[in-house]
Amino acid sequence: MNKINLITFFNKLMPKYKRKVVFYGRTRYDGNNHALAQYMINNGYNEKYKIYLVVSNDDDLVFYKNIKNVYPVKGAIAGAYHTLTAKYIFHCYGMGKMSSRIPRRQIVFDLWHGIGLKALSDVSDSGYNLRSTYILATCDYGKNYFMKCFGYKSEQFYMGGYPRCEQLFSQEDALNKFGIDKSSYSKIVLYMPTFRKAKQFGYDDSVLEFPLFDVQKLNEFNDYLAQKNVLFIIKPHPAQDNLEILNFSSSNIKIIKNMDLLNKKIMLYSLVGQSDILITDYSSIYFDYLLTQKPIGFVIDDIDSYGDRRGFVVENPEDYMAGEKIKNVEELQNFLDTILDGEDKWKEKRREINHLMNTDRSMEFSKKILDFVGIKKE
Repeated sequence: MNKINLITFFNKLMPKYKRKVVFYGRTRYDGNNHALAQYMINNGYNEKYKIYLVVSNDDDLVFYKNIKNVYPVKGAIAGAYHTLTAKYIFHCYGMGKMSSRIPRRQIVFDLWHGIGLKALSDVSDSGYNLRSTYILATCDYGKNYFMKCFGYKSEQFYMGGYPRCEQLFSQEDALNKFGIDKSSYSKIVLYMPTFRKAKQFGYDDSVLEFPLFDVQKLNEFNDYLAQKNVLFIIKPHPAQDNLEILNFSSSNIKIIKNMDLLNKKIMLYSLVGQSDILITDYSSIYFDYLLTQKPIGFVIDDIDSYGDRRGFVVENPEDYMAGEKIKNVEELQNFLDTILDGEDKWKEKRREINHLMNTDRSMEFSKKILDFVGIKKE
């Protein structure tokens, strides 16, 4: 009996407690899991439901200490027990060792972690679609791609918005927690490239390790930023936040890593929402940031090698990029100059792509998901 069949066997036997909710994080506990759990706690669902946070690394659990009916869970046996006895399970990176076919008495909801322009692996023949009851898609673009890659059937899709996106409009002053006074700068620019190389995932998606910059270029760029009174925040992908270049320090460039956010108990998208301009590339954050309708620039200096190695969801990814295409630091400066001068020629294109990629723009994403699966406060 293989591992999935064994877990399936036990899952059918175990009781399911109707007021038990598990957020399954595997090695990471962030993104949509984190946002939906926070929504439940902030809105009092934990008065009625017991919430279990199953994760192997507890760094991300600093938000969840000493809260009524909220229980961080570590360890394989405890994690398995709570996962197999919960009526409701949410995950956004897969169920890993706890993957099983889902009994009717249980609901497993795949919140996913965003779909960008970069290609996903095709596992449509692996039975992945049988390991969740529902999967969240924000648009037909994502739905069709998930059906192709994972083999999901149309009736398994919940069409809505990502809970993490609600944090884009949070009232939390994330910048102030880092000692940054937003009013002191003409603009706050956030640079969030996706990872190119990641040893833990075995990925080598580009000839570049870090796009656009080296230390010398960062020094030169800082002079420009100081002249324009612009703060440039680099938020690297967690899979690449230990690169040597990310030890750089200067007056108008600040590097904020995942651990920095955790140490200050800041949710990533609270920080993202306080930026005035996003610079990214092929990352899923692009489609999320469209909800803010703020300017976006795309670093594509490795688009050819990235396309050859990782590949893209669409044949012509630049057609879907509602913003300036940037291949060097000079082009980045030119783009920022236009925004500082009050020009925004991509506004209508962003609105068009936003409506295409975010069919629900209500900002009530978490509540709608909970209502859909039957989790009610009363």
